Amino acid sequence: MKKLGTFAGVFVPSFEAILGAVLFLILPLLVGAVGLWNVLIIIALANTATLATAFSIADSSTNVQKVGAGGMYALSRHSLGLAFGGSIGIQLFVAQAASIGFYAVGFAEPLQQFVAQIPAVAGIIETYSLPVLRQKQIIATAIGMVALLAGLVGADFASKLQTVIFVILVAAVALVLVSPLFNPLNSGEPVFTMTPLSRGLIPGIGFWAAFATFFPAVTGIDAGVGMSGNLRNPGKSLARGTFLAIAVTFVVYMATAAVFGYIRHDLLTPAPGYTPSTINIFLEEPIIMGVLLTGILFATGSSALSYFLTAPRTAQALVHDRVLPRFFRFLGRDFFAGGREPRWATVVTFFIFLPVIWAGDIALASLIVGICFLVVYAWMNLAAFFERISGNPSFRPTSKGHWLISLYGFVICILVIVLFDYRIGFGVMAAQMAMFYLLLKYRAGNMLEGVWWGLLFSVLGWGMKRMGMIVQGTKNWRPIVGVFGFADSEDETQRLRTMASRIGEYRGYVTVNILCPRKLDPEDVTVPPGARLIRSSEDRFGTSIRSITQSASPGGFKFNTVIVPLDSRLNLTDLVRDLIEDHVNVILARHGKVEAGADRIDVYWKGKENGNLMALLAYIINQSWSKEQRAIPYSIRIIRKLQEEESREEANAEMEALMNGARLAGDVLLLEPGDEPFRDTVEKNSGDAALILMGMPGKPMGPLAQMFELDELFFTKQIQQYEGMPPMLFVKASGVFDLFA
Repeated sequence: MKKLGTFAGVFVPSFEAILGAVLFLILPLLVGAVGLWNVLIIIALANTATLATAFSIADSSTNVQKVGAGGMYALSRHSLGLAFGGSIGIQLFVAQAASIGFYAVGFAEPLQQFVAQIPAVAGIIETYSLPVLRQKQIIATAIGMVALLAGLVGADFASKLQTVIFVILVAAVALVLVSPLFNPLNSGEPVFTMTPLSRGLIPGIGFWAAFATFFPAVTGIDAGVGMSGNLRNPGKSLARGTFLAIAVTFVVYMATAAVFGYIRHDLLTPAPGYTPSTINIFLEEPIIMGVLLTGILFATGSSALSYFLTAPRTAQALVHDRVLPRFFRFLGRDFFAGGREPRWATVVTFFIFLPVIWAGDIALASLIVGICFLVVYAWMNLAAFFERISGNPSFRPTSKGHWLISLYGFVICILVIVLFDYRIGFGVMAAQMAMFYLLLKYRAGNMLEGVWWGLLFSVLGWGMKRMGMIVQGTKNWRPIVGVFGFADSEDETQRLRTMASRIGEYRGYVTVNILCPRKLDPEDVTVPPGARLIRSSEDRFGTSIRSITQSASPGGFKFNTVIVPLDSRLNLTDLVRDLIEDHVNVILARHGKVEAGADRIDVYWKGKENGNLMALLAYIINQSWSKEQRAIPYSIRIIRKLQEEESREEANAEMEALMNGARLAGDVLLLEPGDEPFRDTVEKNSGDAALILMGMPGKPMGPLAQMFELDELFFTKQIQQYEGMPPMLFVKASGVFDLFA
């Protein structure tokens, strides 16, 4: 089909969708329910939501070179990525398709009473005893089939048909506005009075109930936005056409409400067999009533036709982006080879809205679909808000929006959802989140796209700048862990990553660094997601670790704990000494064999210099393992070997006081003093443990933890003697941790 401009492609579909059944059939009732002044406030308030959404649409559409097909789905996909945008698109397609049923029912509502008076039709109704509801369903199905045929013929034909409908609708609206000049009568008395209706006449319908009834009328802007793939210049047309449609329809609604406010008060009050509507009010004026009836029929029929164009194109865009499973790929195809019209999607759209027509009471279905549209509009506004506050240099829209406008649009959409039915709103959002999860897992490889990286970067940058102004004491200490492994020892590195994640990911932070010897080709190295590759010569690995550890982010966000393997290439004695001097805790990880059923972490206590940190690490590892495996936590046991002449009772009381005061659950094991080698003691008491934590071999030189002497020969000999033991962490704290904080 040929490309459309702003007027035919965006303004006309939006204009016709907004000025539908609500204007002619519901607005007089609302004026009678809450009074003219309240209705004018409702119209203005409702339009602020769509106006804010229009600004968000302008932000998104003028920021990309090519919008693509799919309307709001395409715009949200650009900002929120394939997974999140895809979940919005699926929801939008279903809502667009189902809404055709409501417009078809709206078409049948005023027509039924006239069709039933045709002699041939009246005979059929009497023969088959067709109730009024069934008559309306048959008429609605007929108009749905007409719209289906128009959609199958193609968008060119449908667009021309919409232009004709636009002229008729404008004539009907104009007739309402000038109707007081004709001094129409009802029951022999003038329809209009000289006094406006300033207060409501219908008890039980308050301001917010009237607002909820009117609001769906202004959401018709999607009918124009949905034609984005068929526009010559969507970047300009979407914004201009949407703003123009909102402005014109706002004036029309305000002016029409003002006219209805001067209608005779008894005509605005429901009565048995009578509902205030333009058809019933002007029933005794054949010319006015005939034009209005034609306008109503064409307006509702055009709205159905608009969504018969947009819904299949949304489905086609979802197929093109491979959002939908392979089974649904036919939705993007035409009946004919080489054709571009989504005719198969048009047929599926028909079978989606048909059950809506025949559901009987469509109030619940209408509410669900209305909330679906509101959720889409809410995300559209939130996407523009995220783009504005993320500060991404790539976000350079030519529109003049503001993040407050988009935020307001999001908030008011959520408030209206709550006003409609918060339970249905929660259900709709839960369904969308489920679709998002599935798309993220099976279509996006568990990777988010779009604005999220920039948004998180801005939030983290803001937070890190303020973290630099806060003292990190024991009270708010978090493990900020840097783990270093070798590219040529993948199994060992994976074990280090697992242990580091159990320490750092429990309310902490972990960075994985892969040390790559220069003899290896970086292209042959598998780098885990989120890790970074560091190339260095064999004799400079320790220097690389020290440099990375000393570096800090803009907020002073630096490592406080480092985990390294037992590897001779690191010159561990010098590395540990330097890191301790830089106030960084050091953990040497040694792999070991875990016996089946092992469920205990043993901590060997030799004093609070190392012991406090080890007890805290045992608690953190235990919590992380329990959360990761969704299992019962390990038991923690603090083991202390008594010194000669040390009182068991006093030592036990001291350890119990420590455990209770530090709020650490665990057992205490006191070992009798003796000449048994410490290695044998560990093997005898902890050979069946899942993990062992002990202090790093070395000689303390003073009361401070940093005063620590390492002898390379002694250090290596002490480490090697634990071959064949369970996994072990050799810990050296850079300071004394206060467990009572």
